[in-house]
Amino acid sequence: MKVGTFLCNCGGSLDNLDWNELQGFMKERPGFCVYHESLCSKEGKDFFKEAVGREQPDSIVFGGCTPKTAGYLFEDVMKEVNMSPYQIVGANLREHIGWVEPDKTLATNKAKAVLLSSYNKANFETNVEKHRIEIQDSAVVIGAGPAGLQAAQDLAEKGHKVYLIDRNSYIGGNAAKMGTFFPSEDCATCMPSNGVKGIDQSHVRRCHYRSAFDLHPNIKLLINSEVGDIKGALGNYSVEVKTKPTYVKMDKCINCNLCTQKCPVEFPDEFNLGMVNRKAIDLPVKVSTSTKYVVSREKCPEGCTECAKVCPVDAIDLNMQEEIQTIQAGGFILATGFEELDAKVVEEYHYGVPGYENIVTQTELARLLDIAGPTNGFLRKKNGEKVKSIVIINCVGSRSQKYNIWCSNVCCMIGIKHALKIKEKFPKVDVTCCYIDIRAVGSNYEEFYNKARDLGVKFIRGRPAEVETDGTNLYVQAEDSQADQFVTIKTDMVALSMSMVAAPGIQELAKKLKVGISNTGYFEALYSKFKTTETKKAGVFVAGTAIAPADIPTSLNRAGYAASHLDMILSKGSVEKKFPTAEIDNDKCTLCELCVTACPFGAIDVIPVENPGVKMQVDPVSCLGCGQCVSTCPASAIGVDYYSEDIILKQLEGLLYDVKDNPEPTIVTLACWECAYSAVDASGMAARTLAHTTKMVPGAYPHNVRVLPVQCTGNISARLINNTFAMGADGIIILGCYEDKCHYDSGSKASTIRVALMKQMLEYSGIDPARLEKETVYFMSCDKFDITAKKMANKLKKLGKLER
Repeated sequence: MKVGTFLCNCGGSLDNLDWNELQGFMKERPGFCVYHESLCSKEGKDFFKEAVGREQPDSIVFGGCTPKTAGYLFEDVMKEVNMSPYQIVGANLREHIGWVEPDKTLATNKAKAVLLSSYNKANFETNVEKHRIEIQDSAVVIGAGPAGLQAAQDLAEKGHKVYLIDRNSYIGGNAAKMGTFFPSEDCATCMPSNGVKGIDQSHVRRCHYRSAFDLHPNIKLLINSEVGDIKGALGNYSVEVKTKPTYVKMDKCINCNLCTQKCPVEFPDEFNLGMVNRKAIDLPVKVSTSTKYVVSREKCPEGCTECAKVCPVDAIDLNMQEEIQTIQAGGFILATGFEELDAKVVEEYHYGVPGYENIVTQTELARLLDIAGPTNGFLRKKNGEKVKSIVIINCVGSRSQKYNIWCSNVCCMIGIKHALKIKEKFPKVDVTCCYIDIRAVGSNYEEFYNKARDLGVKFIRGRPAEVETDGTNLYVQAEDSQADQFVTIKTDMVALSMSMVAAPGIQELAKKLKVGISNTGYFEALYSKFKTTETKKAGVFVAGTAIAPADIPTSLNRAGYAASHLDMILSKGSVEKKFPTAEIDNDKCTLCELCVTACPFGAIDVIPVENPGVKMQVDPVSCLGCGQCVSTCPASAIGVDYYSEDIILKQLEGLLYDVKDNPEPTIVTLACWECAYSAVDASGMAARTLAHTTKMVPGAYPHNVRVLPVQCTGNISARLINNTFAMGADGIIILGCYEDKCHYDSGSKASTIRVALMKQMLEYSGIDPARLEKETVYFMSCDKFDITAKKMANKLKKLGKLER
């Protein structure tokens, strides 16, 4: 190939390099080599375009500043000369050499090696194929709680078709059970208005029953439904939805209640703690007329059709069957919500044990205080007697090494909300709250807490050890850490603020969508700092408490964020994927399926036997080109164009071309292209800053360290490490992202495991394992790289060059 090498002095800041010697070195090779004082200037870019137009190179080596910036600076210029960004290879002469090595001879010799390494890569035909991905203009939102409703409404208002799916037969999720929310102390069944106040007479909020949410032309509400098989990837998902029969035609039902009045069957209403009865045909939630009637068919006497006979609009079909449909979608928002930890697990509080019937959870207490609840809002024991005292215990199952280590975020405030409501409605009821710490971190939450104290709610700091009973009363055994004493509190009722845990079924859903689950059991965010509602699967977002416990404002903010980002994808119509994709040589493939396990993005699948000649297939949409499959494959059957092992070996050949002539040991640093390569750049920047003006200072790391970028350290195989030693390296540093912050999910962790195994193999082969090290860094921790490089250099001074 004809390779054009462009050398840039970065405005004269690299005068410690011998540019004439470098030009002569590169001109010895096929192609051409030119020099400019500042290629990123307007004059420099014109010079670049003129030279490319005149020489017509197949590819380009750019020797100057870090490729991290050069790639962006020359992206438009490369388009102007009809070349791909993958036809230019950066040689970092500034941050990695010019700014860290004051000795002109040493710097120039190192620059030759770096230029030759880049030249060797430029000799490969690596013009990466672009994939055009068509995007279906529709979304699936799973979960119709507050976050799901918000996300669906936001997407629908932006013109996208939305399929809102919930396994319940009503909308609202846990909010439908809670009565009121804090700190506003108004209805839990409010939902935000979708209008602009002051323009279209739309107010701040609307009740579910008058929201007409289910009538929105862009929203298809699928209650009593669950997601089955999911196929496809970003932009083109095929989703199977199974809808259980409600036996009521939703489009016909007018909520007249005649069917319920006529129904002869009654049974305990679990929604209301079994304290009142409901009919076999009834509204699942009484206060939400957005929900239609549902028949509990298993409760109906054989042959009974009383409800169907009395229905004035023929809305009841007792022969209705499960419906299975397939919908197409461009992306997902997962708003699956939470549930309370099973209170029976915390045995010391005896929830659900006979004799302890008046121990309830906060959700159950909410039902008791709700005007539409089983006691019409009056606080009653299970036997109907008035409650004269209640103890609220916070953090039950939360912040516990025995149960869940995490804070459930809102339990303190839910307990305070109920304490306030009791004190406001029933001032004579004695209310005590036992807590570990009061975490009132939201807007007006501290004021909410102070209001409860002012109304006479007593707060005792300490986790109760046990709840006991004498058959009539309950006794809470607690520690009052502020008074430094143990107390026994006699009470009529105990309310447990249970730990919030992920909703059931999300493990199965995560497998279907190939997204991660965190160690708390919730969906895993792509990045905890600012990718908090994105997952590792493109086009799949998370909202509300599906990702972590949260209050309503935070849940709705997450929903809005997720909807906004999914809208950005759906609105494009199509997107172009510009980075490399793994390719499988099916002739070499042994069907061991290790690549399937290694891929963190679920991009590789086994092809059914009816497709002869093809064993494995890579989804080009899901594949991010990290190469973790490459390093795992024992048959060398997988490669990633532009980052293939063959290309890396040719780069190493150039990087180590002169090691035989070097008296000192040579250290190769294989640095991941993301955080690690940036950290080496940062080391150069720091060294340049220390140099002040023109006076150079010794580099931050030894001059015998040579850096080669790889896409991900998870791409570094045992073969590559062995070959790097065989080609002349005396020591190797694998430099990667922090394991929990890897840009490719598990790549850095995989390389840590591989390095540990390779150290054992090296020792078995008679090579000191100290010659191989792994370190994790990010941009601002570049000093860790400096220290690791210096330690390796010191070790190699004692060990000497590796005998081959």
